[in-house]
Amino acid sequence: MHKAQRLIHLIMKVNERKKFTLQEMADECGVSRRTMMRDLMELSELGVPLYSEVGPNGGYRVLRDKVLPPISFTESEALALFFAGQSLRNYKALPFNNEAEAALDKFLHYLSSELKQKIFHLRQRLLFSVAPHELETPCLQSLLDAALEQQVITIFYEASSSSERMIQPLGIYTINGLWYCQAYCFLANDYRTFRIDRVKSVSVSDDQSMRIDLSHQHIEDWIMHTEEEDTLELEVHLTAEGVLRCQSELWLAKSIQLQADGSGIIMTTMKQSWVSWAAKLFLGFGTDAHVIRPIELRQHIQSQLIGLNKQYSV
Repeated sequence: MHKAQRLIHLIMKVNERKKFTLQEMADECGVSRRTMMRDLMELSELGVPLYSEVGPNGGYRVLRDKVLPPISFTESEALALFFAGQSLRNYKALPFNNEAEAALDKFLHYLSSELKQKIFHLRQRLLFSVAPHELETPCLQSLLDAALEQQVITIFYEASSSSERMIQPLGIYTINGLWYCQAYCFLANDYRTFRIDRVKSVSVSDDQSMRIDLSHQHIEDWIMHTEEEDTLELEVHLTAEGVLRCQSELWLAKSIQLQADGSGIIMTTMKQSWVSWAAKLFLGFGTDAHVIRPIELRQHIQSQLIGLNKQYSV
């Protein structure tokens, strides 16, 4: 086995285990202890974070993150990966923000001059736009960690009123530049969606006995999820302009029934808890959206209109 191949093989072997001895790795790779020592020193110089421990129970282990072996990409794959990373640049915060930037810089550094030039021209012609928000999300990483570990946590949440809640996060997701956490709320005894910029603190509960099994559930299935026992029938008539505006709303776009003149009708379901949010949404459409049902939504819009009339009356 050539040296380069042996080093790649060694990186994969090192990543497979938490700890190993010099002799174990030398035997597996079919080389002498002296050669293995030299190879491990070269891996360390290449940036593989190895740590050695002396003594009868000593050996080697990898610190921090594992290191991937070299991977070959086609030109199209390299461009796709670069712009996938670029598509995240307008997010004020990411759960892996520093790592994403470092990976993108490292990736760009090792590309050929020709491919770098092609990326430079593409950046002038191709843009992934996400509405930038200045909202702080200090608990983003903590909520993702709790979802990964399936921990029960206590959060302080600021919305129309502030409250302390005990939740078990199912996962996090982002829509239109904002981050959300889907979680089981033990106060409501039901699933709730929390805007992550409104979560001001997170602490892991000492009592994990109430933890529920969410392993069979996936965050993708819960985005704008509804349950039959807690839904309202939604019917909204739209002008052509209303259709164009609704097509930019992920939840509504799939439910628009287009008419021959460009207008449309929304026929779908919504949770009772969305009424306040939906009222503000459709009120912003003016006469381009006419809510037919549910009556609860119509009443909420009427109430807001009365309040606006009082606010702006002379």
